[in-house]
Amino acid sequence: MADTDTSNGLIYGLAEIKFKSSAASSQEKTIGWIDENGLQPAGSEPQFLEIFAAQVLDGAVESIMQNPGSDAFNLNLIQLKAQNMVDIFGGTAEADGSYTPPASFMATGVLTIKSHSGHSFRIFNARLTKTTFQNGMNMQNVLGFGIRVDMLKPADGKERRFRIYPPGVTPDTADGTADETSGGG
Repeated sequence: MADTDTSNGLIYGLAEIKFKSSAASSQEKTIGWIDENGLQPAGSEPQFLEIFAAQVLDGAVESIMQNPGSDAFNLNLIQLKAQNMVDIFGGTAEADGSYTPPASFMATGVLTIKSHSGHSFRIFNARLTKTTFQNGMNMQNVLGFGIRVDMLKPADGKERRFRIYPPGVTPDTADGTADETSGGG
């Protein structure tokens, strides 16, 4: 297949984040504003056990992967409207705009990130977890919810944990085509 991506391949700027919970009746919802730090890498590197032999003095004879590492992002949600938080974690948005949180701040589903460069980035089985409050509550910052986004193995049995789309490609359309032709690669 020919490379039709005519961009320079640089992905930058956070234009929009949408989340569709794995709950059966869930609809894709736009997550509220994220602070100016955008998405920050938060995963871990693979870990290896180095095997040394007494007979070999110049280095390891084998390296065994103990942990494949993980891919994750951290972000700070700063638009703390009740409906934004309900759309991510559940809980209750009261008629007066108050928010009553759920017992657990954790949700799984599909997360789609659109960048200002025109690229999209989709995580097929994202686990969103509220970490800590961020930024403080003062006249120099706005209070935020720290959220960790972990890229888990897809629940649909396909291999791809995430997919990057060039400008002009619609993720929903591209996913159907790519999953049919590559087996979910």
